[in-house]
Amino acid sequence: MKDLYIVGAGGFGRELLNLILDIHAIAGPRWNIMGFLDDTEDPLRGKACDVSVVGTIADYTPRPNDALAFGIASPAAKRKLVPMLKARGAVFETVIHPYAYLGRHNTVGEGVIICSGFGMTVNVEIGNFVTILGTGLGHDVRVGDYSTISACCNIMGNVTLGKGVFVGGNVAIAPHVQVGDDAYVCLGSVVMKDVGAGCKVMGNPAREIGVSANF
Repeated sequence: MKDLYIVGAGGFGRELLNLILDIHAIAGPRWNIMGFLDDTEDPLRGKACDVSVVGTIADYTPRPNDALAFGIASPAAKRKLVPMLKARGAVFETVIHPYAYLGRHNTVGEGVIICSGFGMTVNVEIGNFVTILGTGLGHDVRVGDYSTISACCNIMGNVTLGKGVFVGGNVAIAPHVQVGDDAYVCLGSVVMKDVGAGCKVMGNPAREIGVSANF
């Protein structure tokens, strides 16, 4: 059984811990949960939590039995931290909630996190280090590396999300739409046409409102 560290002790890191504890409760222990790695000051202050921060990301050196789960939703942070940690020899786990519906003939990459309430149908491709909350993906959807899809989204058939895309909660994306790399789709938007790389869109129908900071 591997020793598992969660990268990031912020809000999503704690959600990921909850997901892992669900896996252990439903399917039995899979990892030794060692704690969080986090570079911020006292991220768990005032928060009830089952484990503590045991070290920093900056100082982490992998040991032979270690594994990491990525608990930061920011595409920009994933792009920055994953190559740095992999260069040190870090190994990343893909963590999928037991109640997620995974369909058939689909592929899921390295370091992916999939939460409860997720569902996908057929011929879906999910890239590496993608974070997906309770949302739905239709047939033939493509999700690029480092992207994050928030809860309660409806991403319809033949949609393509590029690398590093952030999709806010309650977003609907129409069939065949392409969303470019590093785009940001704001909360509650209805996307009816293609979104350019690096664009930030919002509204119903979604319109460009600026350049994505891709937090």
